Amino acid sequence: MQNNYQGTVFFDLDGTLFNKQSQVDNSVSQAIHQLKANNYLPVISTGRSPIEIDAATSTTDIDSYITLNGAFVQAQGKVIYKNNINPELIKEVIDSAHSLGDTVSMHTPYKTVLSENTDEVTDFFQNLHLDMPSIDPNFYQKEDISMIVVLSHGNSQRYQEKYDQLTFYKTGHFSIDTVNQGISKMTGIKHLLKELDLEKKPVYAFGDGTNDLPMIEFADYGIAMGNGIDSVKEAATYVTTENVNGGIVNGLKHYNLI
Repeated sequence: MQNNYQGTVFFDLDGTLFNKQSQVDNSVSQAIHQLKANNYLPVISTGRSPIEIDAATSTTDIDSYITLNGAFVQAQGKVIYKNNINPELIKEVIDSAHSLGDTVSMHTPYKTVLSENTDEVTDFFQNLHLDMPSIDPNFYQKEDISMIVVLSHGNSQRYQEKYDQLTFYKTGHFSIDTVNQGISKMTGIKHLLKELDLEKKPVYAFGDGTNDLPMIEFADYGIAMGNGIDSVKEAATYVTTENVNGGIVNGLKHYNLI
C-alpha cells in the first residue's frame, strides 16, 4: 500500500464533511482532491458504516476510512481492523431499550437491521438520507455486530451506568452510538497509522460532535467545526467556520494543506 504521504487528514462526515443534505459540496470535493494532489492522505472517520458513506467516497475518491466509530477500519481496499460486540450483551441492551420505549439498530460493516420500527425511527433514517433498514430483533444471533445505535431522545448516561463494557456516544438528538469499551475514532486512527507506517507524520482531524472528541484530542492538529459542540472546540487547536460556511476549505487553508 502507498504510504509516502506528508501527513494524514481525518474527516468526520455528519456536521463536518457533509452539508445539511448529507452530501459533499463541490468546493469541499475540490479541496479534497487538491489535498491529495499535495500528497496528504484524506481519511473518512465516522460513526456511519461503510455502506452509508457512498455520498462522500464517490465525490472525493477517498479510499481509506475509520467507520462504526473505530470498530471497522479499511485502508486502500484492505480491511485492517474490526471489533465485534458480544451477542449476549447486545440482547441485554435491546431488552433494556425496548423496556424504555427505545429502539436499537444493529450494524455490521455491510448491513443495518432494526430491532423494531416506529414513526420516529423512520423519520430518523429519512433525515439522514439513508434507506430504511429491515426489521429483525434476532439479527445479532446471525451476524457479527460491530456497533449498535440506541435510537432514543434520552441521554446516554442511563445506558452507560448499566453497561460499563460498552461506550455510549450521544451523537444526535435521537441517536446513541454504541461500541465496545475502549473503541473510538482515535483507536481506529492508531490502527490505520500503524498499518501504513504513518505514525511519525503529522495528523490532522476535523470534527464537531461527542464521538469526535477522542480523535480531536489525539491529533497533532485538531480542527473543530464552527457548528461543533463546546467540548470539541475547547480541545481543538483551531476552530474553523461552520460546515455549511466553508469550514473544511478554511480549515485546510489555515494549515496550508491546500
